[in-house]
Amino acid sequence: MAEGIILILGLILLAIGILLAFFGKSMWEAMMSLIGGFIGWFLGFSITIYFLGYESWYIGIIVGFLCGFVGSILFHYLVEVALALIAGILAGGLVFILGGPGWAIPAIIIFAVVFALSYYYIDDLIGVITALIGGILSAVAVFIILMEDTGGIGEGATITSDPVMAILAGVLIFVFGALVQTYVLDD
Repeated sequence: MAEGIILILGLILLAIGILLAFFGKSMWEAMMSLIGGFIGWFLGFSITIYFLGYESWYIGIIVGFLCGFVGSILFHYLVEVALALIAGILAGGLVFILGGPGWAIPAIIIFAVVFALSYYYIDDLIGVITALIGGILSAVAVFIILMEDTGGIGEGATITSDPVMAILAGVLIFVFGALVQTYVLDD
C-alpha cells in the first residue's frame, strides 16, 4: 500500500471521484473548474519542463499555476464544451490506446463524433459523463492507493500495483453512480 503523501493524494482523488460519480449533476460546474485547473497546471508544467528541462522546475511550477488559472476559468465558463471535450478525449484516447499509433486517424474521428454528440445531448448526458469521469478518477485513485514501492529511489526502482482491483472499483463506481444520478437524483 502507498505511504505518506501518495496515500493522502490517492484518498483525496478517490473522494473527488466518488463525489463526482454520485453527485456530479449537482456539482459539475465547480468540479469542471477544478478539473480545468488540474489539466491546465499539468499541461503548463509538462510543456515548460519539456522545453526548458528539469533544471528549470521552478519555472515549470510558475507556468503551471498560470495555466491552471486559465484552465480553471475556461472550464468554469465553458463547462458544457469542457465536459463534451473530456468525453471526446476519453473515447478517442481509448481507441488510440487500444489500437496503437496506427489507429490515430480513427481515434481523431471517434473523438470528433463523441465530442459533437456529447455537446448536443449534454443536458441528458451530464449524469452519465460525470459518473464516468468519477469512475475513472476513482480507478486511478485505487491504483495509487494500492501501489507498492519495491525498489527505493533512482534507477532500478519499481512501483507495482494490481490494475484489476482499480479497474473493478472504477467500473462499479461508474455504474452505481450513473444509476443513482439517472434514476434517484433525476431533476
